[in-house]
Amino acid sequence: MAEGGRKHPVLLYIHGESYDWGSGNPYDGSVLASYTDQVIVTMNYRLGVLGFLNANVAPQTKARVANYGLMDQIAALHWVKEHIARFGGDPENVTLMGQGTGAACVHFLAISPTVIRGLFKRAILLSGSALSSWAVVEDPVSYALKLAKAVNCSIPDDLVKDNELIVDCLRESSLEELMQVDIQPPTFLSAFGPSVDGVVIKPDFQKDLLSYLGPEFQGFAPLPKKAEHGAPITSNNKYDLLFGVTTSEALWKFAEKDVLQGFEGERRDRIIRTYVRNAYVYHLTEIFYTVVNEYTDWERTVQHPVNTKDACVQALSDAQFVAPLVQTGDLFTLRHTKKPNNPHIAPILDSEEEPMPKTYFYVFDYQMKDGDYPQKMGSVHGEELPFVFGAPLWVEGFGHFPKNYTRLEMALSESIMQYFANFVKTGNPNIIDHHGRNETLLPASREKSRFRSLSWEQYDPVHQKYLEIGMKPKMKNHYRAHQLSVWLRLVPELHRAGMEDVDSRHNLFRGHSDPSLYDGFVRPDPLSRISEEIKRKNLSTDPPTTTDYSITTCVSLIPGTNLQNVHNASTDTLASLDAAGYAAYSTALSVTIAIGCSLLILNVLIFAGVYYQRDKTRLEVKSLQQQQMLNQQCGPRGFTELKQPPPPHSHYAGGGQVIVDVENEMLRRYRNVTFLLFICYLIC
Repeated sequence: MAEGGRKHPVLLYIHGESYDWGSGNPYDGSVLASYTDQVIVTMNYRLGVLGFLNANVAPQTKARVANYGLMDQIAALHWVKEHIARFGGDPENVTLMGQGTGAACVHFLAISPTVIRGLFKRAILLSGSALSSWAVVEDPVSYALKLAKAVNCSIPDDLVKDNELIVDCLRESSLEELMQVDIQPPTFLSAFGPSVDGVVIKPDFQKDLLSYLGPEFQGFAPLPKKAEHGAPITSNNKYDLLFGVTTSEALWKFAEKDVLQGFEGERRDRIIRTYVRNAYVYHLTEIFYTVVNEYTDWERTVQHPVNTKDACVQALSDAQFVAPLVQTGDLFTLRHTKKPNNPHIAPILDSEEEPMPKTYFYVFDYQMKDGDYPQKMGSVHGEELPFVFGAPLWVEGFGHFPKNYTRLEMALSESIMQYFANFVKTGNPNIIDHHGRNETLLPASREKSRFRSLSWEQYDPVHQKYLEIGMKPKMKNHYRAHQLSVWLRLVPELHRAGMEDVDSRHNLFRGHSDPSLYDGFVRPDPLSRISEEIKRKNLSTDPPTTTDYSITTCVSLIPGTNLQNVHNASTDTLASLDAAGYAAYSTALSVTIAIGCSLLILNVLIFAGVYYQRDKTRLEVKSLQQQQMLNQQCGPRGFTELKQPPPPHSHYAGGGQVIVDVENEMLRRYRNVTFLLFICYLIC
């Protein structure tokens, strides 16, 4: 128990690395706890097939627990709530922090209606979000079936009613058998990770979150009118949020040779094309060229391989980490400052309203002198963790962090720990801790003055202010704004535009089945993802709550199971889509031909009319000329004839010119009418 009965803030850390492997054991919180007067808790949770196996075909109608890894984390929160006071911790002041996949888990817990209010108060997301493309497995049943077949488990005929039989059979297999099965997920995605189970993660959770934004951010069909059984899809609990990224998040995905030497544009195209195919369904070619255009330095006459590699790293970093996290920061703010565009969130009574949560954003822009990557590569995914846990202040080093640090890096770690400690304690990283700490803790403390004189301003979706953490910290705004607008505004718009009135195969890459187009494993033909909805309709007695093809993904079909009828249904669907597209094209072509023929006939009739009028005028003019010549030859025969009015046009000296002008005027009118008809034809 703490001295004097004072309770300390609690920080519960959820490790990242991967959904398949990792541990909380290497993260020693002793330095962070002693320096900041906090209780640091690390935990382990089930991973891989043990933590995220999901064989439920229709979670939207039959919810079953599948995210056991997330349930372990919820159990840890309940344990902390009940017992942390015995260790001097404050159960009413718990902060949940995660990095990478751990940050995505924290985000899932923050939005899950299963997590009751009061289990934690604040959230810290380090380079991870539930909105990232890798964060959720969209087709978990396909991987469960592959695993079951690999260990000789029988597949039931009715997957809706009897999917638990698959899970029971797998539980009878040894861990060694399960681990020996090599199930390769598509590149940039996961085979076993958090998925929609209807319990912890509800169907349509992404749409429910994005409903707080404008339609240009959503990229999918309108929301359903009501949630299943009236239950909320996402939680309305309020949490203070601190989130941040590094400058080169995706660099760790590349081999050492690629990092040092770079690669040419052809390899970059394969990498980006692979990501686009695995992350999107519609208009893949348009999205691909938009991304390549945005991340190409057109001012360079020659693209160096290293520059090409750097641009590719930035593209993947923005797509998988930065853009989803910035959008998460926007949503954490907007969820409590405006009403949602959907009826899923129950209104909060005035008596239950809490103070508005605070949000802070940082960009870690410092690369360690003795790090794993060459200098000037930027800070890499996870490189801020040693500074958060105080590794530079521990002389002997601990865990898997580097051991050699400079004096400036010690000061940087002190400042970061103090920022995080202030946020954990009060929700404001700027408040200075006065409980027994002084400026002479370490000689490097004098270097912290540059941080103490800086005020970390709150983040909001309009100004988007963030703290750039480095040796010269400074406040900035709109981090990588132009690039993020591509991922958050333009790409969602491309992903949904014209999806109902274009040929279905327009959405595919040209030669989409050619493996040389890609760099890694890709998902099946995106068009077959529609078969997932057909499968649910055929196999489920209850209709799904929503039908949204932009969220639904494909299920790899396994021969010899009852999914064969799904394959046939998918084929029929593709044929019907092609037929519908051909019918729409034929109709439009017929209308165009009909309009063109009508305009052509009208043009001919007008030409005939103008030509007839021209001949008639020419005959009248010729008659007048003959009469005039006759009068000129005969001359006046008397005084009486001289008093008569002259024939028409005879008093003009240029009678022939008038006749020519009449003809020219008729021709000019004809040309004008013809030109207008031609313009109308082009418009139609």
